[in-house]
Amino acid sequence: TYTNSNGCVSSVTTTVTINALPTVAAITGTTSVCEGATTALADVTSGGVWTSSNTATATVNASTGVVTGVAAGSATITYTVTSINGCSTSVTTTVTVNAIPVVAAISGTTEVCAGSTTSLTSATTGGTWSSSNTAVATVNASTGVVTGVAAGSATITYTVTTNGCTSNAQATVTVNALPVLASIGGTTNACVGSTTTLTNTTSGGVWTSSATAVATVNTITGTVTGVSAGTSTITYTYTNSNGCVSSVTTTVTINALPTVA
Repeated sequence: TYTNSNGCVSSVTTTVTINALPTVAAITGTTSVCEGATTALADVTSGGVWTSSNTATATVNASTGVVTGVAAGSATITYTVTSINGCSTSVTTTVTVNAIPVVAAISGTTEVCAGSTTSLTSATTGGTWSSSNTAVATVNASTGVVTGVAAGSATITYTVTTNGCTSNAQATVTVNALPVLASIGGTTNACVGSTTTLTNTTSGGVWTSSATAVATVNTITGTVTGVSAGTSTITYTYTNSNGCVSSVTTTVTINALPTVA
């Protein structure tokens, strides 16, 4: 409407259309993710575009809604739908990115004999121990005590989970075989005051007697001397270059001397 200086009035008209904003459903999906992992967000309203408020923390695929955790923190993920009339509506959700736990290196002796144990540790608490090859070495899930089962190697893993995020440290444990010993050879009885020599085909071991009041044995030669009537267990113990020990035994009988009137 316009009025000129003479007081005369004219008007023109036009019709303005007010378009409704699009209705957008709420975002669904898991809103926490680990660094380096992904989580898929979704919206039943199709045709929108996904964006992140903080790409240093989390990025999002503009079309699929797949969020990738970049660094610990939080980011607002926005889903925007624009109608054919150019009207836009957005919905948002906050995604939390959890840090991957830092796991200290495994320490302890990583070599063990079959049948023996070794203790592994990590300065990071709350984790779980596992073995890649339980036919070679088992490990107590909570204590880290490794038991050698058979010669070979196994990867021992210590896994820590925090806020659903997992990290681990690993160490290779070598299990050394026990030495294989032949049976003890030689005569296993002697008279009091006499000797008998025992042998073993594996050299370098040590001889011992369970009852030196009955029979003594030379630790190097295996020569047994009868001391008094009875029996004694004679043990031959051998330690190989890996420090693994095996023993074999035999029972020696010491006979009393006859009493002569």
